[in-house]
Amino acid sequence: MMRTALPHAAGPTRALPAWLRQGVIGLLYWAAFLLVLEPGNILRASQAGHSLAAGDEALRILAASLLGASVTPWVFQLTHRFPVLGPARWRHGLIHAGATVGLTLWLILLSCFLAAWVFHGRWLPTLIELREEYTANGLLLVFALLAFVAGLHARRLDNVQTMAGTAAPSPHLAQIPVKHRGRTHLINVADIDWIEAQGNYVALHVGGASHLVRESLSALERQVDGERFVRIHRGAIVALARIRSLKPIANGDAMLEMTNSAEVRVSRSYRKGLAARWVDGKSAGSP
Repeated sequence: MMRTALPHAAGPTRALPAWLRQGVIGLLYWAAFLLVLEPGNILRASQAGHSLAAGDEALRILAASLLGASVTPWVFQLTHRFPVLGPARWRHGLIHAGATVGLTLWLILLSCFLAAWVFHGRWLPTLIELREEYTANGLLLVFALLAFVAGLHARRLDNVQTMAGTAAPSPHLAQIPVKHRGRTHLINVADIDWIEAQGNYVALHVGGASHLVRESLSALERQVDGERFVRIHRGAIVALARIRSLKPIANGDAMLEMTNSAEVRVSRSYRKGLAARWVDGKSAGSP
């Protein structure tokens, strides 16, 4: 539908999936937490008259860290879905408390099954082992999960406050970061001719070049100055000041010629709104 090509489009950069990145964070958190507790485990074993095998302890810590990492993406999702901010903070807090208890029961159950299989050569743990594990580590695990959740909420609150503080001077986006060949460049919104949706990305057309940014067109449209940009198609918005001419074509559609000589199709459902804001090469109402 768009007749211009993307001669210089910057390819999307590869990044770790969110769930994997969150899992790595969880792995590091749980490993650090268990290592802090390990001296106490060694001391108690020594007082009981036996020593802990280093290999078994390393395997136990690794397995426990992996178990914790496996549920970390769920914790991130809960934090995102139920922030303890605003009027619903108490209800969301109760949801987090219930989820923490549920995750604690689940993690201890899994750890008992793994311990029975790896260390005792049995497929199932005994009821006594389950009860002892819940009694010994239940509250400790609840504390660890709540501490992790609290850290995520604190980080989220800090981000919200930072965004609120920086958003006040300018309500509209002035620059857009674009990654290309491992480097990040800032594209001035004032230099953009038009913006086109391409799947999960948008293409920023600037002069003869185009740059891909991982963002939805609707989200970007809300951030740029609505007085300078207008929607002309379900998949495109254009800068009013960069329109050179508008000519009708078949089926009620129209064709825009931009100042960089690109031609962009206008859907008939958006043609009337465009015509109301652009008259003879300039924005309606401009001097």
